[in-house]
Amino acid sequence: MKPGRATAAVEQFLDTLRSNSTRRQRSTFLDEYVDWVASYRQCGISKVTTKDLLDEENALAWLAAAQRGATRRRPGLAGPSAPASTNSMAARTSSVNVFSRWCGHPLDLQPPAPEFAARLTPTEAHRTLRLLSGHHPAGMTEAAWERSVALVALAVCSGHGIAALHPVRLADLDLERALPRARVAGEWYPVDAVSRAALSRWRATHQALTAGHLKVLQGGNVEELWVTTAPGRPRGGRAAPPAGLPAAVRTLEAAHRKLTSLALGAPLLVEQFCPVHEDAA
Repeated sequence: MKPGRATAAVEQFLDTLRSNSTRRQRSTFLDEYVDWVASYRQCGISKVTTKDLLDEENALAWLAAAQRGATRRRPGLAGPSAPASTNSMAARTSSVNVFSRWCGHPLDLQPPAPEFAARLTPTEAHRTLRLLSGHHPAGMTEAAWERSVALVALAVCSGHGIAALHPVRLADLDLERALPRARVAGEWYPVDAVSRAALSRWRATHQALTAGHLKVLQGGNVEELWVTTAPGRPRGGRAAPPAGLPAAVRTLEAAHRKLTSLALGAPLLVEQFCPVHEDAA
């Protein structure tokens, strides 16, 4: 029997998901849904029931509010109240559909057709990588630039997007061998000279950021490849966390948007650097 309290039901549902990236996405949108219902009913989130989430009128009203940008927590590229993207709306609809099926009360709401950003060809991807790697844009710290360029390099070499690149660890880089390579999603991919230089540069910065005091905090070396480049914000009366801790997906995505906006004049998704062959473009 599913819990009557919405937050407890969502937690139990999330525990059934194996993929970390899927769990994060479902959590983001279902938590948003619970918050919206609480605001709509003018009550605390502890008062929101699972039945409230399975009410189709509530679900449709929440999706409509999200589409208008009314549930946005962070400013979008078009402003703080910009409408939600088609892809995020599809993910919201999918999240509530899967949750409702798990609860035994499927809503089967119709998601919008997803939109796919145009990918670069291999030639375009490598040329853009060389451009980004050779020019540190003003308005971005050097360490954040180096991390973002290394992320692009792995996307270009492996053809994988942010979900597969985020879990990469230092041990997945094999840059000293005659034919450098990197492991993404369990597979090894050859690394070209430009990408090797970008990854080596970031690895050296990673070592500088995670040296000393972080070994005490982490209980050992920080093995995740992607780490924060600046101290965080103090929260809940706690001191600000230092730089060099494992970075969240949203941190990498925000820095990538900033890099491509500053250097190219328009934001690109990490996935757009996963090249498509010229004859398929």
